Amino acid sequence: MLKRLIQILYIGLISLLLAGCSTPPKSLPTVELPQQGITAQNIGILVKNNDALSLRTALLYKQERNIPEAHIFYLDLPSKANISPKQFDQVYQSLMSQVGNDIQAFVATWKAPYRVGCMSITSALAFGYDQKWCQPKKKGCFPTPNSVYFNSDSTNPWQDLKIRPTMLLTGKNYEAIHALVQRGVQSDGTRPKGHAYLIQTKDKARSTRAELFKHFAKNFPSHPLLQVHFLNASTPSMIDYISHKENVMFYQTGLKKVPEIQTNHYLPGAIADHLTSAGGNGLGEQGQMKAFRWLEAGATGSYGTVVEPCNFVQKFPNPEILIPRYLQGETLIEAYWKSVLQPSEGLFIGEPLAKPYDLFNVHRSGDVLTITTNHLAPNKPYQLLEWHEKNQQFTPIKANFKLIPREKIVIIRIPKVRSNKYKIIELRS
Repeated sequence: MLKRLIQILYIGLISLLLAGCSTPPKSLPTVELPQQGITAQNIGILVKNNDALSLRTALLYKQERNIPEAHIFYLDLPSKANISPKQFDQVYQSLMSQVGNDIQAFVATWKAPYRVGCMSITSALAFGYDQKWCQPKKKGCFPTPNSVYFNSDSTNPWQDLKIRPTMLLTGKNYEAIHALVQRGVQSDGTRPKGHAYLIQTKDKARSTRAELFKHFAKNFPSHPLLQVHFLNASTPSMIDYISHKENVMFYQTGLKKVPEIQTNHYLPGAIADHLTSAGGNGLGEQGQMKAFRWLEAGATGSYGTVVEPCNFVQKFPNPEILIPRYLQGETLIEAYWKSVLQPSEGLFIGEPLAKPYDLFNVHRSGDVLTITTNHLAPNKPYQLLEWHEKNQQFTPIKANFKLIPREKIVIIRIPKVRSNKYKIIELRS
């Protein structure tokens, strides 16, 4: 018994000695990146006064996205679908007097109004109402002015271009809105493997994007996270929609009503839209299919026009802009807005901050630190800074920067970690 007790004490003593001599695991330093694009810290939430669902939606979004309380703004709006330009201008000017230059975008939280004269509410809030955005008051179909935000590399649209892209976040009821917000939040940084379906339908008038679809699918390089499918279903015998498909990330088509959209499985963060005249006319069930049906089926973002746009391609989302930008880590609101050349008649709906292809990974192996991200613009110069505790300041250090061009991913390698804090800054000329 005594011998056994001595053995136990001996083993315990050895264990304590080994524990005392072992080297604690090396901690992972924090890495600060330049702010890129629209985030919870620079988006404003717009609430309609005396609208319980709007307020509830705003509070939900503030909580889920950790948006500052000071970024909530209250507006006096009517409940009708179309607000007059004069009444809107009063609301808009009041809003502009409250909003600081730090706010780069808006999310609106009501069902109606969704139109201001000839403009959608999201475009009117982005640009301010102006008759120049309307088609000429004469017979026929005409284009509308181009957006300076189209395919722009701006990450601060108000600061750079004096516009605040806007998205309408709403639904039939609170439960539908909550599910939509959850899909957006859950999508962040998941980098899922999915599919894009671009369909030329039998509806020739609504398939004016078909050449864009075909060209993009043909020229889009192989991507590890997305398979692009162009379906030419323009002949009478063909089925011109998809059903029971898994992992749909993009679905773009052209029909008055798109059948069986609810049978597909849409990934969190998915974007879907159909080219038709009245897709943006609210949440109603009458007439042409409304864009909100996509959100109800499981998509996270959609788009539709609020007045007769005719079938100008430039008035609808362009996959050649939308898909690459989304894959490169832009938020839903950024990639979607940048994909429409002439958006004044178009209503953007969904969860604006969804960011499924966001990438920011910090990995340490011994003294080597590797930072992998798509937050940095490949065509801009950057400097890595290291925090010095003794001097209480950041100082520049050398590091290896490597670019993966196809995915615009930057890999930064620090061969000798000597600090618990690093920062990357953009070099200004």
